[in-house]
Amino acid sequence: MSFNDHYVIIGNGPAGNHAAKTLRKKDKGARITIISDEMIPYYYKPKLTGFIADEIAQKDLLVTSLESYKEKDIRVRLGQAVEQIDPDSKSLVLKHMETIKYSKLIIATGSRERLLPFMSGYADHLKFITSYTDVMDYKDKIQNAKEFFIFGGDLVGFKFLKMLNSMGKKVTILIYPNAFWPYNLTEDMLDQIFTSLSQFDVSIIIKDDISTIDKKDNGSYRIKTLKGVEKTVDMVFSFNGLVPDIDFVKGSGIDTDYGILVNEYLKTNIDGIYACGSCAQIYNPDMKSYSASIGWPNAVVQGEVAAYNLLGDHKVIESVGRKYFDLEGVKIKTTWWGDINDASQE
Repeated sequence: MSFNDHYVIIGNGPAGNHAAKTLRKKDKGARITIISDEMIPYYYKPKLTGFIADEIAQKDLLVTSLESYKEKDIRVRLGQAVEQIDPDSKSLVLKHMETIKYSKLIIATGSRERLLPFMSGYADHLKFITSYTDVMDYKDKIQNAKEFFIFGGDLVGFKFLKMLNSMGKKVTILIYPNAFWPYNLTEDMLDQIFTSLSQFDVSIIIKDDISTIDKKDNGSYRIKTLKGVEKTVDMVFSFNGLVPDIDFVKGSGIDTDYGILVNEYLKTNIDGIYACGSCAQIYNPDMKSYSASIGWPNAVVQGEVAAYNLLGDHKVIESVGRKYFDLEGVKIKTTWWGDINDASQE
């Protein structure tokens, strides 16, 4: 550790921010930079639906203000996407072609929306709510629209549905069994979710699929399913889980699968580079396999562990919090550590 060290963190969510906080606590003199492609400091993603519905103000979304970064002498570069990593020269290339040098790197970019391959032809018609940027693009349209179609049914999708219902909107949801990738809903789970959602004023479609989505001249959308259901709506949203946001890692030599492969110390195959949060696939030496984790508590702990290990520690990552989340009354595994056999675990 020295005044010449420059620790760079890509990602401005719970993993990245807790990594930065830990680095500053343990190393008072190093330069620390957080790079984010979003235009807002660290914020509560779970509160985005409340912001859309005007239940909370924009300022209440923030976890950390820009002033607090300055107090900790952490530089934050917002609205700047990383395009490429060059481990040989220890440098990053930003979208506007600026090069940033680092001494050690933590990748904590989280996840982005998952577009199902068979829906790629309708990509221009689909809306996603995975970030503050998405919300700012669609907030006014959501408030003014009257009828919605939701395709999928992951956690965010169900929360969005409840928000629309509370706003008095007319909603149709086609629940897709593979919506919460990499977890799949069984038919029994699907039936339980159907029963739970039936308490809301919403049209529910299960065991069906989208056939076509056409945009009409007046800006509305006509949706047809394989079983002949037809709906005309103002907006179509896709909620089919998330995938690790790691496209910029390609060609860098960093090992990846669907996420960035790291060992139990959150270290990649390249010295000085760590990954944490939902963009990482973590090796479990007991199970001898890699898997990802989701959830704010896991991201926080992983960010802290990645920072400690970057500074020379050897902390083994373990999952935290509940091993399951409640998906409309159905328990789904959330963590990579341990087995799912005991459904009574919390």
